[in-house]
Amino acid sequence: MTARVAVLGAGNGGCAIAADLVRRGIECTLFDLPAFEAAVTPIREAGVLRLSGVLGDVTVTAPRITTDVRDAVEGADVLVVAVPAFAQVPFAEACAPFLRAGQVVVLTPGSTGGALAVAEALRGAGRLDGITVAETLSLPFACRKLDAISVHVSGVKHDLPLAAFPASRSGQAAEALEGIFPAGLAVASNVLETSLNSLNAMAHPVPALLNAGWIETTGGDFRFYNDGVSPAVARAMDAADRDRLAVVTALGLPAVPASEWDRRLYGLVGATTFELNRDSWVHRDIRAPKELRSRYLTEDVPFGLVPIASIARELGIATPTIDLFIDLACLLLDEDLRAAGRTAASLGLAGRTAGQMLELVEGGAG
Repeated sequence: MTARVAVLGAGNGGCAIAADLVRRGIECTLFDLPAFEAAVTPIREAGVLRLSGVLGDVTVTAPRITTDVRDAVEGADVLVVAVPAFAQVPFAEACAPFLRAGQVVVLTPGSTGGALAVAEALRGAGRLDGITVAETLSLPFACRKLDAISVHVSGVKHDLPLAAFPASRSGQAAEALEGIFPAGLAVASNVLETSLNSLNAMAHPVPALLNAGWIETTGGDFRFYNDGVSPAVARAMDAADRDRLAVVTALGLPAVPASEWDRRLYGLVGATTFELNRDSWVHRDIRAPKELRSRYLTEDVPFGLVPIASIARELGIATPTIDLFIDLACLLLDEDLRAAGRTAASLGLAGRTAGQMLELVEGGAG
């Protein structure tokens, strides 16, 4: 029996996922909160979604549309949550009263700590029992909305890592999601592995900060990856990635450099971070953000870099480059991004050794 799917969030990822499901003959519901009615109204009125890029240039019938959270949740076996990291807990809290045992909630992506944060929110609402909370390392697509009903997909990620909280439910989650993610899933060790390999945390903040002048002067009129990742910027990205890898290694998880993820997921070719970005066919049409205050900083610093640094401190690991870029982001945006971010404490990891952190994510005990 085919799982009933609800895609939560009508942004870049949500629209791409919903359109792809319809393209492949899988019925789904596309939901967004009433506050974001403007995101789904044009799709409902047009009755279609338009896809372009590597999935083909096609127009598909619009999925079922709703802004009624009860309608979306109760009618689904699988909830695919494709919203910014800062919206994951609010969406979980909105869904909580209507969840039922046996449902799978998958965050795509989890960013850093998404599954743990959502599980904690559901536990607080008394709705975690019987619910499988999972996360993927990244979105299944590299994609951007072109307008209210059109989304361009420039790349598809293959064998996308997935983990559930607790890890004993990862296989169940993968089985429930079979066929939903078009290029397959690979079961990871646990949600620390998926979270600490978050691609956005490594790919977005450093280039955005080191290209701050160019972004503000041109309004983002350059190719963010192909042009913005110069040899010097690439060296800074690699230094931040070494900080991240130190945390991954301390937890005994597979230490995969960010550059290697580009090769594995997209099949990109290049010996260095600079070459991978310079020559990337997946990212060649992606422009820089129009202003510095974008999700590359407002999301990927507090929900990407900040929790990595916080977990590192619990383990006694220094993250000098990551800390440097967190400080720079706070300075340039004139905002305390640490205060708004996830921390080891908010994720239930504070005061734990590496072994105890692994026990938590593998066993699920509070």
